[in-house]
Amino acid sequence: MTSFHSLPLPSCCPPELSLWRIDMTLNVPFDESNFPSLSDTERLRARSFHRSEDALRFAAVRAVLREILAKVTGMAAADVALVEAQNRRPALRHASESAQEPPLDFNVSHSGAHGLIAVASGRRVGVDIEQCIAGFDWRTIADIALSPGERAHIERLGRAAQTAAFYDIWVTKEATLKAHGVGLTDGMQHFSTLGTPREGIAIGDAFFQTATLAAPPGYAASVAWSV
Repeated sequence: MTSFHSLPLPSCCPPELSLWRIDMTLNVPFDESNFPSLSDTERLRARSFHRSEDALRFAAVRAVLREILAKVTGMAAADVALVEAQNRRPALRHASESAQEPPLDFNVSHSGAHGLIAVASGRRVGVDIEQCIAGFDWRTIADIALSPGERAHIERLGRAAQTAAFYDIWVTKEATLKAHGVGLTDGMQHFSTLGTPREGIAIGDAFFQTATLAAPPGYAASVAWSV
């Protein structure tokens, strides 16, 4: 069973940005007939997963994405032409073939039993949701994920707050890099999410604003958009 609903935007978000959360039931067998709007390529990819829950997660999020884009574009969900752009980022076919900034951009993320979809007109957008692992030792990836200032900020917190703070930074960084269109290994430690929201995040010549999103218990989520 899959359901989705629109999320209220934080007050700092631009009006042309829209967000949806997907809630999934993953303890059932995968049946591709439940996702009639998927393309042949998407069905093949769903069947390639070894675990049923992974196939369900991919198929459910992609089917909801098609439904949302169908409402935005006026097309039938099955007729929405999706391709994989840089770093396997899904894109509308006509937008990916254009050298111009796409008039409609979107991004998806899923973790555990939940997913997020962000759609924006006239700007780049990225979104991330992560299921937080209790007791996760954030120091094991601090060198590749955190700037020195972010690491110092987390270290100053009490032990109980450190994991939550790390995940908040992680989802903000991942959403920002996805909005920028680069991979997660492309310098996460070289920029910082700290500072006032108005200052935003600069990556090269690109500039992004971010917002922390309300997430289900045990999850962290963030959205980023180009300025």
